[in-house]
Amino acid sequence: MSIFSNPNLFFIGISIFVFLCAIFFWSEKKKKLKILQITSIKLLPRIVPYYSRRRNIIKFAFFGLAILLLSIAFARPQWGTSKRMSSPKGIDLIVAIDVSKSMLARDIKPNRLERVKLSISNLIEDLKGDRVGLIAFAGSAFLQCPLTLDHQAFVNTLKNLEVGTIRTGGTDLSSPIEEASRSFSKDDRDKFLVLISDGEDLEAEGLKRAKEAHKEGIKIYTIGIGSEEGSRIPTDPLGLPAKNFLLNPEGKTVITRLDETSLQAISNATKAKYYPLGSTGQGLESVFKLLKSIGEKKIREQISTEIPIERFQPFLLIAILLLLIEKLTPSTTRDLAKTTNICLAITLTFFGGCLKQDNIRRAEEAAQKQDWSEAAKFYDLELEASSDDLSTSKNKMMLNAGLAHSKAGNFAAAMERFNQTIDLSLDSPELQSKALNALGNLYYKKTNEWLDKQNVMQARQSWNKALEHYESAFKLDGNSKASENFESLKTQIENRINAMVSVVNGIIWRDRNGDHLIQENEERLQAKVFWDKNNDGDHNSSNEPSLETNEDGEFAFEWISSSYPTLLYIDSELIDGQKFLLPLFPTPPPPQNSNQVRNFPLEIEKAGSTSVILPYRSAPIIQGRIWADTNGDADLNKGEAGFAKAKIFLDDDGNFQLDENETSFNPDSNGSFAFPAPPGQYSVCIIPDNPDANITFPIEDKKAYLTWIDYESASKPLLFGVRDNSEQGSGSSDNNQSQPQDSSTQEQNQKNQDSENENNLQPQEVNALYERLLQEMESKSKKLEEVQIIGTVPNGRDY
Repeated sequence: MSIFSNPNLFFIGISIFVFLCAIFFWSEKKKKLKILQITSIKLLPRIVPYYSRRRNIIKFAFFGLAILLLSIAFARPQWGTSKRMSSPKGIDLIVAIDVSKSMLARDIKPNRLERVKLSISNLIEDLKGDRVGLIAFAGSAFLQCPLTLDHQAFVNTLKNLEVGTIRTGGTDLSSPIEEASRSFSKDDRDKFLVLISDGEDLEAEGLKRAKEAHKEGIKIYTIGIGSEEGSRIPTDPLGLPAKNFLLNPEGKTVITRLDETSLQAISNATKAKYYPLGSTGQGLESVFKLLKSIGEKKIREQISTEIPIERFQPFLLIAILLLLIEKLTPSTTRDLAKTTNICLAITLTFFGGCLKQDNIRRAEEAAQKQDWSEAAKFYDLELEASSDDLSTSKNKMMLNAGLAHSKAGNFAAAMERFNQTIDLSLDSPELQSKALNALGNLYYKKTNEWLDKQNVMQARQSWNKALEHYESAFKLDGNSKASENFESLKTQIENRINAMVSVVNGIIWRDRNGDHLIQENEERLQAKVFWDKNNDGDHNSSNEPSLETNEDGEFAFEWISSSYPTLLYIDSELIDGQKFLLPLFPTPPPPQNSNQVRNFPLEIEKAGSTSVILPYRSAPIIQGRIWADTNGDADLNKGEAGFAKAKIFLDDDGNFQLDENETSFNPDSNGSFAFPAPPGQYSVCIIPDNPDANITFPIEDKKAYLTWIDYESASKPLLFGVRDNSEQGSGSSDNNQSQPQDSSTQEQNQKNQDSENENNLQPQEVNALYERLLQEMESKSKKLEEVQIIGTVPNGRDY
């Protein structure tokens, strides 16, 4: 038995060696004859002093022996054997998808079938190294894609799957189990079937066949899709509004519901699990993660193989050394320095290549172990060692370093390597395209991270960058992978965002008539709208997001929530500082926090568009002025100043006395007052701080005003004249009644007083205290029975 794996190469090498020997000695003989024709042997050293025949023979001996050893190495000598144990990993997985008409229901966006296809496409790469197959079923089942390691072929078949692929109608859960049983290998111990359906087993044979499959070693994980409350089945193409729906033979609309019971029974019968799909495919992701871990940990079989030991290495090494020595051996003494320099360069190149291969080999070994941080480290070391290299191989290595950093979670380092690859690969569109696609994948991961943190703004920015890189990669060289990523990401992220985000839009305006309807003559108000997290009525700019309306009082913002319904409190502050305007929201009931009423409790039932209106109205105001009637003539004369040493009160019981439960307030230092109160009719009186002071105006005996206030209509200015005898140094009058004046004089005085009072009033801004007063007044006030009330109280919440 020959010790060579390729003995023919050994004989060819010997033949070449003999031929070279013959040629060399023949050429030496011819050379000697020609020399003897022009000179003798004794004179040759003088004519050619540097010539050495012995050196030529030594050089050829080294070269010939190297050729002989190379032929032995190429013939691959082998003796002795070693045992190699192989432990292949991976599982066989078949995915069975329901393609009955019920999968057209849109209770999961865009519809049940499309959601399943998108989820599987996004997760299939997690099963690297596992064989996957595809079954479509309805009333019967058919193997669409046999078990294969070519996941791209699986995905292409999956994309072509649609309702109607199986012509037999209905849903028979036993048929995909039967088809999977025929498709698995008989000797395979790791057989898994993922059954995706709404669970409506119209033939009721699924559980029976599942028990048989369990005896065959098949585990069936079931995925339920749909809702228990049910959904109609639209017949309109996807992308168009659902207007037409599937009808049964009796003409009634068909409602398809998720039947979890049958699916759970099937999975339990095979000692597996049942998962609901979820709005974004979370259930399927859980199953794939579980199967991936099984495939990595479970060893299907161990193979022991006796492999002959290769012994070519020493022959190859000696041959290379002989060639190096042959190169170092000069044919003349003058060639020694030149030859030494060449050999040194060859040696450095050779050992440099060994070092280079060592870093790359370690990086590849780390990648096989999925130790991506270690792989990235060795790639970076090699890139630093070859910093002056501008070859395509270095750019490929840079791309591999970026991929290793990406899988290790070092996004910043990965992004840097990808961008370097793009910048340095201008002459290699294919390499640039791969780097652009990898950058798109990187931004896709960042998008999901931002969505997990419920940051839609950052998620959208990352999403758009991912789409841009995918599109650039496709335009560069028609990168099909980038094109698939573009379509998949566009649909997946959009659906995920839409499932979490609600767009809240609204308008702030002055609702003059209180009907909560926006009229053309009612002006829009500019305001700052903010989320009042702690429901205290104040804007904390450090942690409470806000935005300003446009000139038309319109605003809109996105609200993201992990679950619905959700409740948030919207607050607003007018920007232009209009006086005495307060928000009056439509019913529901008063706010939870009675200290303020600006918050609008907005309950968002589900993701989508939500509208809210924030009407403002001018508050009901009791306004007027008290003046110091120094001469006691009940006439507001020039030079008579405001009077502040008095208390104004609302006489609820009509006894013209300030009782304990009646509201009172003080005027400003100039005697003017403006007091907000709920709409209604009030009797307004004053009490001077000095008991000896006289009220000279109004001139009626009751010294009180009866006034009506409502939203958008304050009371007319109420004037009170007070003569404080203590300040004037005169005695008190016998009574509080001034001498009456004729009617024309009184009317003219009243007009002058009203005009002057309107000019002097300085109303205060509405604030939390004002709103609190509104609530207190509403609970305490009551209408005067003897007065007829004119007008109506506006609808809505009067807080």
